[in-house]
This record gives sequence, C-alpha cells and structure tokens, in this order.
Amino acid sequence: MIKKRIGILTGGGDVPPLNAVIASARIASERYSVELIGFIKGWLGVAENHYVDLSKIDINPLIGGTVLKSSRVKMVKISDEIQQVRKNIERLNLDGLIVIGGEDTLSNSFELPDIPQVLISKTIDNDVGIIRSANKGSDSVEIINYFTLGFPTAARKISSFVSLKEGLRTTAYSHERIIVVESMGMHAGWLALASSLGHPDFIIIPEFQLNYERLLKLIVERYEKEKNVIVVVAEGAKFDDGSHISADESEKDDFGHPKFKGSAETLSRKLKEDLHARNVNGVNPSYLYRSGAPVDLDLYWADRLGKEAVRLLFQGIETPFLLTIKKGTKGFSIVPYPLSNFKSIEGVHRFVDNRFFNPDAYAATDEGKKYLGEIAEEIPKESYGLV
Repeated sequence: MIKKRIGILTGGGDVPPLNAVIASARIASERYSVELIGFIKGWLGVAENHYVDLSKIDINPLIGGTVLKSSRVKMVKISDEIQQVRKNIERLNLDGLIVIGGEDTLSNSFELPDIPQVLISKTIDNDVGIIRSANKGSDSVEIINYFTLGFPTAARKISSFVSLKEGLRTTAYSHERIIVVESMGMHAGWLALASSLGHPDFIIIPEFQLNYERLLKLIVERYEKEKNVIVVVAEGAKFDDGSHISADESEKDDFGHPKFKGSAETLSRKLKEDLHARNVNGVNPSYLYRSGAPVDLDLYWADRLGKEAVRLLFQGIETPFLLTIKKGTKGFSIVPYPLSNFKSIEGVHRFVDNRFFNPDAYAATDEGKKYLGEIAEEIPKESYGLV
C-alpha cells in the first residue's frame, strides 16, 4: 500500500491555537501512517515549494503563533500562482491539503475546487460562518460554525482588558477617565462585541454606523453618573456618513482592505476636543489579542479539528470541505461542509446583526451575551462604588 502524503499550511494573522492544530495533525498522521509536510508561510510556501517534514519538527501546542509562519496572499493577483500551486501539489504527490486560515486564506481554496482540501477556520474576528433564523418567522437562530479558532482566547482577553476585576476599569475609576479601547475587526464586530463580557459602557462596531452626536450625549450622561466611562471601538468602525473613523483608503492590500490607522486614538482625540476635557485616553492592545497561549476551549477544539482533518484526507475525500463547529444539546461537535455549497468566501462571511447588538444603546443584547457566554466566561460585574 502506497503511503499517503498530506500538506498543511497556516495563513493570515496568527492566533493562539495554530500550533495545537499542527501538533494534533501530526499525531493523527502518525496514527494513520501518513506523511505530513508543512508549508512555510502559507500559500506562498505551496507556490514556492518551501516545506518541512513535520515529523522532525518540535511543536508545542501550548505556545501561540505558528511554527510554519504565515503570509497573506491572494493567488489570483499573482501571475501563474494558481498554476504553480497545482504543479507543486502534483510534483509532491500530495493526497490533499489542510488549510488553516481566515476569510482571506480560505478564499484561495475556491480557486482549487478539484484539489482535496480540509479547511479549518481561524480568526479572532470570528467572521467565518453563517447565522440565520432556525425557522421561518422565528427569532431563534441556527449558527453554522459556532466560533472560529482563536476567537475564544481573544474574547477572553478583550473582556479582561476592559473589566474592573482585571483591566482598565480600575484606572478609569481611579482617575475619573473616559477610556476608548480599540478592538481588531475590519468588517465584523464580533471581537468588540465580546468585550461586553467585561462590561464596558458602549461598543461601536463596523456593522452599525456611529451617530457621533448621540454617542457623545450618552457618554456625558454616563460620566455625570459614574465619573468614568469605557468605550470599545472596532478598528473598522464607521461614522454615519459611511467614512471610517480612521483608515487610509489609498493604501489597500491585495484583498482590498484599507490600512487602519487607530480608531481608538482618533475617537478619543475627537471626544477630548468636544468635551474640552483632558481625561480622555485611547488604548490599542493591538497584537496582544492574537498572541500568547490558547485558552482551554481553543486548545481542545484545535486538537479535535487537526485530527479530523487528517482522518478525512486519509479516507480519501475528493473535493474541499470546511470543518465547522456545531452547538447542539449535548455540546459542540464537528460538522464537515462541502465547499461547493458556497459560491465564494463571501457565502460564509458572517456579521453581527441586531439580534446580537442594540445600536441605540451601543451594547450587546441578551441574545448576544448568551451566544458569547458559550465561548468565553463573563467576568463578574463588581460595584464601581469603591469609596
């Protein structure tokens, strides 16, 4: 029997459980007597035939980031890139690929519909999946891919960053400050929404445009009552005229994303000017959201997904499948979806809607908190009346 050979790659922004997926895939490949090679720097490594034998690499699943490194490339933008990838897959006698990435990385798989692939979504933006009404005319929802790898860890981080128990609320209270905290999220506000588990006062996300004057009024009212305010704003948030709070539209990447320049700093500066106040500050945790070790939920499902990916390719799938995480009555489970169910990555790009977010209050709804509570633990809201 000819030994099967599988490739694995990681692309896009790094997230904490990537090494855990790679490590579990290696364990499974040894179990099935499959040769596993790892491509360096994502799809770029496949195109350049740059890979390593993963049986010879030390992989610690508890360390964040990716031993295989990463890149963000749109293959159709590079001349002959798709053809070169095909040639290298054939030259290496690969029986399939494990592709771990966010919407940009996974979008490349649509260009190779005849290549056996298992796609694993990872992004702290949590924007790969579908949320729709479970029944026509019903308020209940069906969630396909309950969360993406990396989101549970990032959700825990942002909720801790704004909380009284662990984060910036202590400084806001002590110095009677208004603090604007920036969240990652270019188009989808799931990470900013997750901050609700740490009880900020207001949340601003890309899906719902910001009425600045109304927010200003709400901030003044809250500050007069509490003498401190915390606002969370996603990097891709927009004013109600459609303009980004802070972005350079003239400098875009291959996927059409503008260069974001700091929404928290821009908004805090505007608030400071309009309130004639000195005690307004902008904070951007930036890459801290995606760095460090994974939380237990990320670690557990990274292990399960890596092993399932190898199993499917060993059994001999012929076309790409997306592995999704389903929430059922007995907990989470893995459900493979044929990629052919979707015309493009936009078909599995989910956004926050008003079932999860109240744009009038700039806050998560009860449904939103319920959904997030299955992914990251809510931090107890302690009294701000410290004196």
